[in-house]
Amino acid sequence: MRRLLVCTMIGLTPGGCGTTTSPHYGTDAGSEADVRPDSVASVDAPVTIEDVIIAPRDAISDAHTGHGPPYPVVLHHGFAGFRSIGPLNYFYQVAQDLRGRGETVFESEVSPFNPPEVRAVELQHYVDTVLATTGSAKIVMIAHSQGGLDARYLITRLGYGDRVALLATVATPHRGTYFADAVLGNVPGISSAFIDGVATVLGFAYNAARTNADVQATLRGLSQAAAGEFNRLTPDDPRVVYWSWSGRSNQRRGDTQCSGARFANDPSAVDTTNTLLAPFAAFLEQGNADLHVNDGMVEVASARWGLWMGCVPADHFDEVGQIANSGVNSAGWSHAAFYRQIMTLAHGAGF
Repeated sequence: MRRLLVCTMIGLTPGGCGTTTSPHYGTDAGSEADVRPDSVASVDAPVTIEDVIIAPRDAISDAHTGHGPPYPVVLHHGFAGFRSIGPLNYFYQVAQDLRGRGETVFESEVSPFNPPEVRAVELQHYVDTVLATTGSAKIVMIAHSQGGLDARYLITRLGYGDRVALLATVATPHRGTYFADAVLGNVPGISSAFIDGVATVLGFAYNAARTNADVQATLRGLSQAAAGEFNRLTPDDPRVVYWSWSGRSNQRRGDTQCSGARFANDPSAVDTTNTLLAPFAAFLEQGNADLHVNDGMVEVASARWGLWMGCVPADHFDEVGQIANSGVNSAGWSHAAFYRQIMTLAHGAGF
């Protein structure tokens, strides 16, 4: 019964859960082994749909004192992010929309210009507050961009695997971003102290987590050069379910790079990158648009982690509804509908 329920909720047929009818993602093009390259499970062990969609029983039991599912949702922002600036919140109108559908939603705020090890400690205090406020044993966390690295650090290295049931990352640079590497080596004549000073002032202006900025350390933490060590020291906690989505933009179809996900890519939906991000999108392609499909900040390949759910036709801003976009983007894609679907999947998986 649980298998049938989950397959139905995520749009897979009950007979082996082999295909999907999801209007957002199309048909299931990949094998189980293909879609979870970073699983801590043995590659020789048989993988079932329960393994990759539903947490082990000890992961959804109340290891941390409190009530069980449905769990409250924490939306966690990325680099340079914030909870809200006046009426503009980072996940634009997402919390409002989900609350209107019965979800208990919180929006975290950590220092905008600091590496994951700093932001994770701040996030830890926020999660503690959410658990104490709601009386829940665990949370569901949806993290955008750098926020996914903060969350992984929190879970593995700060020991919060018993308090996070599901981590869903959106365009997180799990394998770093070439942009960070380039900036670290190509900013002649500008001192790190100057960059940190400017970022600190900017951060104080709109972010309540008033921590001095360390942009250089943040960029190192987001770099491809540092990603291998971060991943080695931050393996997935087997008690937590990890899902990930990648963004593709710059009018790229992603035929190759977006194949093999849980939900098939829809090449008919293509997004035009926001003018502010367009130069970065072109730079990240490194002259090979087919190989380096990206959302203007993070490549598709870098955003794959845990159970890779697929590509969305959106740039790094569109993924969270920025700037103040309450409708659909140029590809006809809605970020609000996207987060509703994440929660439908989460509830279908028992969270």
